Amino acid sequence: MGKKLSSPQGLRGKVAFITGASGALGSDAARALHARGVRVALLGRNTDKLETLARELGGPEKALAIDMNVRNLASVEAAAKSAVEHFGGIDIVIAGAGMVTTELVEDYSATGFVDDIDTNLNGVWRTIKATLPCLRESKGHVSIIASLASFIHMPEMSAYSASKAGVLALANSLRLELDGSGVTVGTIHPSFFESALGDALTNSPLLSRASGNFTGLFAPVKREDVVAAIVKNIERRSRVAVLPRAFSSLSLAPGLGQRVIEPYLSHNLRRGTEKLER
Repeated sequence: MGKKLSSPQGLRGKVAFITGASGALGSDAARALHARGVRVALLGRNTDKLETLARELGGPEKALAIDMNVRNLASVEAAAKSAVEHFGGIDIVIAGAGMVTTELVEDYSATGFVDDIDTNLNGVWRTIKATLPCLRESKGHVSIIASLASFIHMPEMSAYSASKAGVLALANSLRLELDGSGVTVGTIHPSFFESALGDALTNSPLLSRASGNFTGLFAPVKREDVVAAIVKNIERRSRVAVLPRAFSSLSLAPGLGQRVIEPYLSHNLRRGTEKLER
C-alpha cells in the first residue's frame, strides 16, 4: 500500500471504503474504482443492493458488502474493522452517505432537521473517525461527497445546506490536522444530478422556482461527470471539485458567492409568485 494514489496504475490493488454504496452515486463510484483495480468495501443499509453490487464486481476477493449505519459510531467502527480484516487495510475513503428533507425552516419537525444533520455531517465525522487510523497507516485519501449546497444556499434546503456547509468546514479543519501525515482530504461539490436524493430536491416546487426550473446555472449535471470528478479527486489527491465548473470561483469565497447568486434566486422566486397570482 505504499504506492501513491497518482494514476490509474497507482490505484490498482488499493482498498476503498465507500459509504452510501447502495445509492446511485456510490454504486457508480464503486464500479469506476473497481475498473481501475481497486478492491471495494461497500457500506450501507440496503444489504440486498450491496450484495448484488458485490457479486457484479467479482465477489469477496474484489468487493465486500457490509451492513452499516453512519448514524451509529459502533456500526461504522465495526464495518471498518471488517474491511481491514478482509482486505488488509483501507487506502481510500469515500464518504457518500446522505439524505435530504425539503421543508421550510418553520415547518421542519425536530426529527426531520436533526436527521439530515446527523446523516450528512455527523455521519461523515463518524466515517472519518473510524477509518483514520487505517488511512494514517496507508497514507491514504478521503474524498467527501459534499454539494454545491456547501456554499450556495437555497430555499427548502436549510438542513441539507447546513450539513453540507458543515462538511466543508470539517474537511478544512481535518486537512490542517493531517498536514504532514501523508493523508489527503478532498471535497466534491456537485449541483443537482439524477439520483434518489436529486429527485427529492427537484420535486420541490419552491426550489424549482428558485432555480429557474433547473435550467441555466442550475441545470442538472451528469452523474457520470460526478463519478469522474470523484475518481480524479482520488487519483490526484486534489482538494476540491465543483460541478458545474461555472461555480468554481464562487466556491473560493462562499459568503461572497451567496451574495452574488441570491438576487438571481430571489428574482426567480418573485417571478414564480407573480405567475401564480395571475
